Amino acid sequence: MRWKGRLAAAGIVVLFNIVRYFYYHVYLDVPFGASFFLLTVFFLVVAYVGGYQYDRADYLSRRDPLTGAYNRRSLIEYVRKLQQSGHPGYGVVLFDLDDFKEINDTWGHETGDAVLRDFAETLSEFVGNRGIIARWGGDEFLAIFRKADHDFKICGAREISARMSSLGYAGGRSIGVSFGIAVSPTDGKDLEALVDAADHAMYVNKTGRKSQV
Repeated sequence: MRWKGRLAAAGIVVLFNIVRYFYYHVYLDVPFGASFFLLTVFFLVVAYVGGYQYDRADYLSRRDPLTGAYNRRSLIEYVRKLQQSGHPGYGVVLFDLDDFKEINDTWGHETGDAVLRDFAETLSEFVGNRGIIARWGGDEFLAIFRKADHDFKICGAREISARMSSLGYAGGRSIGVSFGIAVSPTDGKDLEALVDAADHAMYVNKTGRKSQV
């Protein structure tokens, strides 16, 4: 959660109290007492509470409430900023949990929700400061990697496959994860085209894995 609201509110209180000090105790020559500090503390507490509510509302507006991953709107905004900054190329990876409905039907929705949270946490740690992840919908997640060249599809696929092979859930079974990779601008110049390309690559990946079973 960001501190933007709390820092802004505290800054306003500090500025207000500087003005208050000079007005009452310098300009009007009112005696300086402990009440000044008591009121300052009171104002800071009120500012902190108000700023915290703003920060929390801002956080919830940008995040998926179940998994804590970014929501679709935040990811679109992130990509828009990348494009406006003239970023040379970025990678889009679409993830889908295989047979997720079976997990819900067999172990219940609480287990399914736990699987989504665990996967989002694992994916967030995997991506790290290389980009962001978002819950795209249902059991689909989208990851944006800020830097991706023509080798990203090969190197990224190897790295993702190695990391995703260690996932499991409460039923004792491993979670199958299908994914597809698209790279800008080779596979598309906007996010919609890149997601479509990644979705097609994911479909090929999933059908290929199932045919090997």
